[in-house]
Amino acid sequence: MAERRKLEAILTENQLVSAEQLEQVARYAHAVGIDLCEAVLQKKIAPPDVVMAAYAESVGLPFVHLPDISVDEEIVVQVDPKTVRQYSFVPVSIDQGHVLLATTKPVIPDVADELRMIFNLPVRCVICTPTELSAAISKYYPRGATRMVQAEQGKVPLSQQSAKKPKSVEPMSDEDKRDRFLKTLATFNFTVAFVYFAASFLPVPRIIANLSPVMLLLFGAIVGVVAASVMWKNLSR
Repeated sequence: MAERRKLEAILTENQLVSAEQLEQVARYAHAVGIDLCEAVLQKKIAPPDVVMAAYAESVGLPFVHLPDISVDEEIVVQVDPKTVRQYSFVPVSIDQGHVLLATTKPVIPDVADELRMIFNLPVRCVICTPTELSAAISKYYPRGATRMVQAEQGKVPLSQQSAKKPKSVEPMSDEDKRDRFLKTLATFNFTVAFVYFAASFLPVPRIIANLSPVMLLLFGAIVGVVAASVMWKNLSR
C-alpha cells in the first residue's frame, strides 16, 4: 500500500503553491498556533476547494462539494444542533451502511461513538470547504434550533454533557473563530500604528514624545495588546 502523502507534499508536488509560499505559510501557522491547512486557507494562496481536496487526500478521506449532495433531512433532525455547532459537522446521508458526515476535519472518537449510538450505524467523514460547511450548518441547524431527544436512546448527548461544564461562551464555528482572530489581529496592528504615528505627528505628553522609536513601538505594542484583548473578549460573547 502506497504511503499517504503529507499536505505540504501534495501542495508543492501538485504545484498548487510554491515552496517559498509554503515556507512562509508554515512560519505563520507556527506563529499563531494553527495547522497548515488552516493557515493556507487564511492566507488565500490557493482556492479553498483545492486546499481542502489536498487536505482530504492527506488524511485519506473523500472530498465533496457539499451543495452537490442531497442532504437527508430525516438524518439531520436526529442530531442535536448544539453538538453539530460545537464539533462542526453535518450528517448528510447513509451510504453503504455508514452515515456520512460532512466536515472540515475528522470528528473526534467520542463524537463518532455518540453518533453511532444515535443512528445505530457507524459514521464516515467526507471533507468539504469551511464556507460550504458553515452554510449547511446555518441552513439545517439555525441558531436557537432545538430537537427532542428520544428517550429510547438512553444516553445523554454530548451537547448536554458539555452543558454541565462551566462555559463562558457559546461554541463558535470554525469560520467565526477565523473571523475573531483576524479582527483581533487587525485591532492590534491598527493600534500599534496609530500610537506610533500619533506620537510622531500629534501633540502628546512629553514623556511619550521623548521616547526612542524602539521604546515607542514597545509602548504601542502594549497598548495594542490591551485593545486586542478587549476585541477578543467582545467577539467571544
